Amino acid sequence: MGRSLPFVISVLLCLVLVIPALAQDMGPTVRGRVLEVVNQPVLDEEEGLWVTQLVTVELTSGSDKGETVTLLNTLTGHPYFDLRVRKGDRVILEVDKESDAIPRYYLVEYSRGTPLWILTVLFGLSIIVIGGKQGIKAVISLLVMGFVIVFMILPLILKGLNPVLVTVGLSSLLTALFIILLSGFSRKTLAAATGTVGGLIVAGLLAYLVGKAAYLTGLSAEEAQTLHFLNANIDFQGVLFSGIIIGALGAILDVGISIASSMYQIAEADPDTDFTTLFNRGLAVGRDLIATMSNTLILAYMGSALPLLLLVAATNTDWGQMLNMEMVATEIVRSLAGSIGLTLAIPITAFTSAFLFVKPQHKGKDLSN
Repeated sequence: MGRSLPFVISVLLCLVLVIPALAQDMGPTVRGRVLEVVNQPVLDEEEGLWVTQLVTVELTSGSDKGETVTLLNTLTGHPYFDLRVRKGDRVILEVDKESDAIPRYYLVEYSRGTPLWILTVLFGLSIIVIGGKQGIKAVISLLVMGFVIVFMILPLILKGLNPVLVTVGLSSLLTALFIILLSGFSRKTLAAATGTVGGLIVAGLLAYLVGKAAYLTGLSAEEAQTLHFLNANIDFQGVLFSGIIIGALGAILDVGISIASSMYQIAEADPDTDFTTLFNRGLAVGRDLIATMSNTLILAYMGSALPLLLLVAATNTDWGQMLNMEMVATEIVRSLAGSIGLTLAIPITAFTSAFLFVKPQHKGKDLSN
């Protein structure tokens, strides 16, 4: 199911539950549908030629639902900050209501809820239709993971608890519950959970040690810097390490389950196998997984940093200097620590599986010769 699924579910829960709560602090917002747009060029002596849109919007939520408002929307020429709306667009408006005064509306964002929900429904249907009962269990477990991240891990970190301990502890518990939900409680479950938790601990420990040695602050992202102004008591280094653990969780979980399931089937097919033979077969399965799963982690992080890499290439910046930048060093630590945790989860799972699956009377044998 991949490393990104818990993240996707947590983001969706944030969209539904956390972001609206934050929006209340920024002022009330309503939704609307654009009825008409009239472009009016405006010449500013200092800033040059700008474009002002005279936008007519029908309110589709709030106390004034159904009413029509007209507002100005200034375009500066920057594609990120400009909202170049068109007739039929769904938008979000901020309401400025003063006592006994006519409310003023400001265009703040496109309304992206509908396409996101359509994609979410397709995502859930694809897993359930193809996966059947296991797919339903997977969706339930992902919802639980997202719930725990949003309503347990995030609040505990905001309260000042150690992010690494909180994340490792709750992630380990979630891992065990996830595997039990999918496979029931068995030796295979125990082996997969042991390998996954072991890999998570390795990834978290490496991230902590290297991050400290490399003087990573955890403040390289704009979101972290903004959060620092809101709550400077958070351990941002710990938040960085926690993100590494959560980011690697899915991939390490895939490896743990795959190896434990494969070795269980091998032991079932050959009940007289010995410890060494089964352990080596588990390592062989793990070696086939290393390349693809490590590439999944590294390419995912490189993909997120693609604009930065393009900027370096476009400005002819020295690559050595670029690699020393904190934001780049952070991504390197994130990807490599997760990949090392993933790699070491393989022998941990293989060893635990061989120990649990091999019959006691065969543990000292070696049938590989």
